Amino acid sequence: MQDSNQQNEHVYFVNQLYRDFLLPTILGQDNDEILYWAGKRVAQKYALASFEDVASFFATAEFGTLTQVKEHRAEFVFELSGQNVADRLNSNCNEFSLEAGIIAAALQAETNRITECEIKVDQRKQRVRITAQLD
Repeated sequence: MQDSNQQNEHVYFVNQLYRDFLLPTILGQDNDEILYWAGKRVAQKYALASFEDVASFFATAEFGTLTQVKEHRAEFVFELSGQNVADRLNSNCNEFSLEAGIIAAALQAETNRITECEIKVDQRKQRVRITAQLD
């Protein structure tokens, strides 16, 4: 059990180092936009084309637990939660553009409709709401 906890802490540390420190330092003010488009490329590279694919990928990458909250004809709402999300929010990281890009590309692949996502952080509930709009 301790080995698993140590591995989880290591993955979280590496994610935090790259995502929350190094990339913003290198990318500067373009960080959010570049990570969003990078997320779209990640979804394409790993052939993520359904909610199940994305939820599984997020669990493997330790991005958090992804749940679908609502589905309408042209809108899907997802929530990202879990310990890694709470830890990132508690360390003043409100950037989840990579995740939003992955969701946008996967939905676009699944529906064949242009899709873009918006991010809303709920600091109090320690979760991130990602709303996907399909055209």
